[in-house]
Amino acid sequence: MLSKTKLIANPKLKQQLGIAMVEILVTMVIFAIGALGVASMQITALKFNKESSVRSRATLLSLELSDRMRANMTAVKAGNYTRNYGYTAAVGNIPTAPGCGSGSECNSTDMATRDLSEWVNDVAKSLPDGAGALVPTANNATAFNIVVMWKEKTLVDSSATDPLCPAPAVVGVRCLNTPFIP
Repeated sequence: MLSKTKLIANPKLKQQLGIAMVEILVTMVIFAIGALGVASMQITALKFNKESSVRSRATLLSLELSDRMRANMTAVKAGNYTRNYGYTAAVGNIPTAPGCGSGSECNSTDMATRDLSEWVNDVAKSLPDGAGALVPTANNATAFNIVVMWKEKTLVDSSATDPLCPAPAVVGVRCLNTPFIP
């Protein structure tokens, strides 16, 4: 074991006193910067996870309506599923479900109205400021674009519009178009 007098007597050992403290401080700064980077990545991942969850729900909602439409092709061919609205009109226009279905028979028109009412309510409940539309395709009377619309923070923050949305475009609204071709 070296005594204090031997440390002072040896000039090489005297120069190294206190260096370990500087090394520890540099290590702590590097570690802190790394920890901030990891925290930033985690926050970004959570944000994108929420957006992807909303988009997945929108996809499921559009597929749900396409299944309902395939089960009621008489109403599809009659144009009873048409709901050609932009976002603002779609939010304010929710169809009222007919009283049939619980004990009484529904005809195809009533079933289409019931399907749309339930679907629009599901979209409004499941998505942030959600709304839905069914835009007919120009060349085919029984083909539609099922459009699910919702407010998305990234679009609101950038004051952008989604070109996939029906006119008139609304800032901050994201749209998912699913073609329905029987």
